[in-house]
Amino acid sequence: MTSGSPGDQARALHAETTAAIAQRAALAVEARCALIGALRSRLICRPGCEDALATWGLDPLPQRWTISAEAQLSYTRSHTNHDEAREQARWGVPDELHLLQPAVAVYPQHVIAVAPAPDGEPGPQRYGITVQVMVQIWATAVREADARDAARTTMGTHLRALAEAGIALTRLIWQTGDSPYEAPPDDIGTDARPLVGADSLTDVDCLTAATAARDGALQALTGLRRSIRARAIRALVDDEFGGNYQHAAQRVNQFLVDLGLDPLPQAHHITVIADLTLPVGDGTAVDAGDAARDRMRAVTTINPDEARPWTAYGWTIPENATVDQDGWRMPWQHEYEMWLRGHATGADATTAAETLVRADLTGALPGIDQHLVTVTARVESHGIDFHLDPDSD
Repeated sequence: MTSGSPGDQARALHAETTAAIAQRAALAVEARCALIGALRSRLICRPGCEDALATWGLDPLPQRWTISAEAQLSYTRSHTNHDEAREQARWGVPDELHLLQPAVAVYPQHVIAVAPAPDGEPGPQRYGITVQVMVQIWATAVREADARDAARTTMGTHLRALAEAGIALTRLIWQTGDSPYEAPPDDIGTDARPLVGADSLTDVDCLTAATAARDGALQALTGLRRSIRARAIRALVDDEFGGNYQHAAQRVNQFLVDLGLDPLPQAHHITVIADLTLPVGDGTAVDAGDAARDRMRAVTTINPDEARPWTAYGWTIPENATVDQDGWRMPWQHEYEMWLRGHATGADATTAAETLVRADLTGALPGIDQHLVTVTARVESHGIDFHLDPDSD
């Protein structure tokens, strides 16, 4: 707590609160923009993008809205007679309307008026035409209200351009937007609205309230950071990207670092080969092989966990089996694959891996003669750990 008067302490708390709220809002915008950028680059799929946005409590992907309005269309055109003018007005609109960008569609509904225009120029008779029409504009937005605002803005630009061509759209009555549909990734912008719902500032003279507001803002910031990181790691763990793991992991790592979050943990990928000679008793060679497999089940695992952070399996070498007065001695080769963190060099990592393997064999195979065990470790690669935990990493 900052020293000073209660007022000074409260103001300091408010400054911390304001900073945390601003950081959370900036992080939300940056994360959403980066995620949509990855979608547009085809680095992630739409369901994964949508799930991440929902998990983080951010705005969903924009959708494509069709915004409609009723209006009156007025213009003047040349026709040979009244009937032709009316027929053309019933089924068509001026070409200028088809050339508008962004696109707008205008559908005639019924003709209101067709009247000869005042004579002004020699040639075919010109007719003033007024038609009731339905106008449709397409807008990509998260919310219908935003789509309607975008449609009105677009129409405002079009009205000025049409007026210059002698065409007027008046008495616009906007309708409820139609059901939206998925917008193509290339049509989705990366702009984002600031995150809403942050804690509001409290009375500067109330230390208890100011402290609670500061703690709430910091908790919200930490929660968003943790949620972003956990969902990104989950995508790797569940293989949402496909392809080479390290390539995908490097992209996720860069995504996190660009957002100011900690990089993913690094590890050495190590393979350890343990060559054993197992005393497996009397019987036939087949019995000896079965006994060896039964004995080695204790050190066979396909699901790494905290106690045994590796996969391990093995096989007999029956052609090298021997038999003496104590029974069969069956050669066995056991392979461990593990990712070890926290080692500065490959040599340090292999030393640690050998120690772990010997401890595993000693604990699971009590009484085994260590002179009958040879352990060899080699580093396969160094990179982002293959075994990540979304809840702790």
